[in-house]
Amino acid sequence: MTVRSTVSPAPQAAAAPEQAPLPRLGRLYERFQRWLQARQPRTDTLQLTQRNVYILPTKAGVLFAGTVLVLLLASINYQLNLGYVLTFLLAGSGVVSMHVTHATLRGLTLHLKPIAPVHVGDAVLMDVVLTSPGSARYGIGMRVVGTQLASVSWIDVPELGQATAQLSFVATERGRVQVPTLSAETRFPLGLFRAWTVWRPAADL
Repeated sequence: MTVRSTVSPAPQAAAAPEQAPLPRLGRLYERFQRWLQARQPRTDTLQLTQRNVYILPTKAGVLFAGTVLVLLLASINYQLNLGYVLTFLLAGSGVVSMHVTHATLRGLTLHLKPIAPVHVGDAVLMDVVLTSPGSARYGIGMRVVGTQLASVSWIDVPELGQATAQLSFVATERGRVQVPTLSAETRFPLGLFRAWTVWRPAADL
């Protein structure tokens, strides 16, 4: 009588789950952010000009443009004179809104006050002074790049005056810590466009 012994193979260790690769759009966004930050020299005082203020339509702006296009096609198809009036009135409002949104940031001066040192794990408070050389500026949001939109500090700058926005981040390392990249944005007055700038302060703590 022959007895056969069956040896079961040892169970293999479960392979560590591989990190899912970033979508192509996410990789392109990260590369764009690195390229954008590399173009910005580190400075504690930033003058906003046409060269460092960027603007793009928001989702509401895209829908607004689509609505204007539909109105234009309907006016052409049905030969509606009042439709033409409404279409070009809305289109003109959108163009004016774009210029006002960009002008809300253009010309401002951003200055970072000296930062007090803190312990590891504590919140670092930063006071950013915004100065307007002319008219009042409304609906300006300051935040630390990479944080949630809920952490945006909204502020208005009076005519020929100054206003201070307070931001914060958590110090996670000992020693000298570089201040993270900051951004300023606005959607004033109609929310159809978003103008923003990227600022790399030179200060550390």
